[in-house]
Amino acid sequence: MSSEPTPPTVRNVRSKDSCPHCGNPVGLSGWTLLPSRDNKRVLTCKSCGRHFDLSNRCKMASMFGGMLGMMVAVAGPFGWIVRVGHGSKLYLVSAVIAVALSFGLASVGCARLTLGLEPRP
Repeated sequence: MSSEPTPPTVRNVRSKDSCPHCGNPVGLSGWTLLPSRDNKRVLTCKSCGRHFDLSNRCKMASMFGGMLGMMVAVAGPFGWIVRVGHGSKLYLVSAVIAVALSFGLASVGCARLTLGLEPRP
């Protein structure tokens, strides 16, 4: 019996944000996970320079999450902030900012949960 430790096995494990071409992290920012109207958008991998885009499932989850976050913010904090400020413009603007932040956070969160990258030519 040998007392030498066995070397660890090497597995090729890819994370959700790894490039579909080279397997290295692509360097996604939160801005790229927000819904986009551009159907021909092409993102570039920071490692290999090849092109990719988010999967359709990820894009739809991002849009759905944003709408859900906006709906929750309008139903709750928006009315409360406006009521506390007695309808003043400052409080109305801050309530709109709260709704926009809620849209963004929910959108990016849902996109991150369902993240998938597809190669593009």
